[in-house]
Amino acid sequence: MEATFIPYTATTILPKGKVLVLSPHPDDEVFGCAGAIIQHVKQGNIVKVIILTDGSAAINHHDTDSRLRYIETRQQESCKAAKILGYGVPEFWNLVDRTLSNNKQLVQRLAEYIRFNNITQVYAPSLAEIHPDHSALANMALKVADNCKIKLIMYEIGIPLHPNILLDITPYLEHKKQAMDCFISQLKIQDYRRHILGLNNYRSYTLPSHITVAEAYYIFDNNITVQPWQVFGPNKLTHDFATLTKELNTIYNSHSWRFTTPLRWLNKWRLRMKSVI
Repeated sequence: MEATFIPYTATTILPKGKVLVLSPHPDDEVFGCAGAIIQHVKQGNIVKVIILTDGSAAINHHDTDSRLRYIETRQQESCKAAKILGYGVPEFWNLVDRTLSNNKQLVQRLAEYIRFNNITQVYAPSLAEIHPDHSALANMALKVADNCKIKLIMYEIGIPLHPNILLDITPYLEHKKQAMDCFISQLKIQDYRRHILGLNNYRSYTLPSHITVAEAYYIFDNNITVQPWQVFGPNKLTHDFATLTKELNTIYNSHSWRFTTPLRWLNKWRLRMKSVI
């Protein structure tokens, strides 16, 4: 009965084909799906990683030079981790941290990349994530995967998802630890290594005792037929629109002139959001 709601077995084999891992920041590709990357490499699958933002917003910067040095540091950390995972070198798109948005131009750029490289499956953060860059990338990945008719696999970082597959990463635990240890700049801010290991340990809860760590994923088939919010619940995007709708209704039902300024602002924001979704 319980296995209807969460896997009670873990896979050791992943789908074949060319893989693209979408990472919002330099480190998410490792924290979220290092085990899957190692498994795909072991299977002989080509793995490409795109890190979309520059990761510069993790700390405050005194000047432009310090910001550029920090970006370079984070990129070097991801490159060092990539060598441990064995997939090659990540591609950096250098969008400004915390400005990632679900816009048509970026969706088109991702779709063109996927078609040009004959990608068959894409890993992206789950719709449950609340960080704005994670949430935006999750929604973009959903659109791109549906448009390109490819397999979409969502991974967890800051928020646990409701998985339909668990990957046994017990054999790869030391490699994942080594890869996470590359992100010295981020581990100074928060002990992400401990948190992620705690999450991976927890994911073995429903599994046989010889599996000590696992990564959790939600896999959509090539044709995305389910409504994502039915799987992941309300996400940041749906919450923002629900909040906006409530505020707009309050304003529209008011006859006070003092509401005209926020009405104009909110209406402009609503139209802008509609244009990028």
